[in-house]
Amino acid sequence: MLHISENSMVALQEVKNDLSGKFYWSFSSKNLEKSTFHLLNVNGKLLRPTLVFVGAESVGLNSMKFVNLAIAIEYLHISSLVHDDIIDKDDTRRGIETVHKRYGIENAILAGDALISRAVALSAPYGENVVKRIAEAAFLMCDGESMDFCTQRKSINMTHENYMEIAKKKTASLISASISIAAVSEKMGEGVIGGLSRAGESLGIAFQVRDDVINSIGSFELGRRPGNDDKAFNRPNIVSILENEGESKKNAIERSIQMMLQHVRDAIQALSEFEKINYIKKIIAAYFDEEDLRKYL
Repeated sequence: MLHISENSMVALQEVKNDLSGKFYWSFSSKNLEKSTFHLLNVNGKLLRPTLVFVGAESVGLNSMKFVNLAIAIEYLHISSLVHDDIIDKDDTRRGIETVHKRYGIENAILAGDALISRAVALSAPYGENVVKRIAEAAFLMCDGESMDFCTQRKSINMTHENYMEIAKKKTASLISASISIAAVSEKMGEGVIGGLSRAGESLGIAFQVRDDVINSIGSFELGRRPGNDDKAFNRPNIVSILENEGESKKNAIERSIQMMLQHVRDAIQALSEFEKINYIKKIIAAYFDEEDLRKYL
């Protein structure tokens, strides 16, 4: 988890406390209710809500104002996990059975849809521009996931160019929306929103590369899920692409780490004009600790 300010920690604790409680629509179907709450009751890293608060603080806004918006973004993220697990045929998520494995594919699809619906309802009070921004990110995630699946089926080649497009759409789109969404809500202007969005896209790519490295080195300690082997399933992974180009696995991982760090530098550069940049640099650097990755080489 990113190490954030005390004010944002309070806001993040509100997210943890309210993640289940903010879904207060009543269910007639108990199966759908259980499916919808399955992952809400098991906290992940809460990276995207954290970035909502980091983005708010970077432009002088109070994180507490955006708790419901952070929850909405986490609902959208969880919905994508539920649907992705169906597509990837994964059996575990966050140390427990995936929703479709526990409750069936039909209930899992509907649970993902229910979470999207609740995300829209929670984000609507923040304004039309917020809903449009989140909707755009959701579409890009769908498009990226489809490209990912086509790569697995070998109908799209796993090239560096395609990898970058998938990473930008599937991962970076929601991260970019997360860090900029408070500024969107406050109508802070294209210069501010654009700078935060560009920083978020660079961070999103860095996050994806980091996950790829973790998958390739097989570290469950750092976050790899059991049975989730990208190479075995031909899933887009930058380390595998570099290996296919002739690099040894060790060199491919090292080059991937350097790519991650470059995108982190790009993100920090995009954030350099905002408030509390030294604070933001610190929390980003702590998350992207290259030595955490290199110790497995």
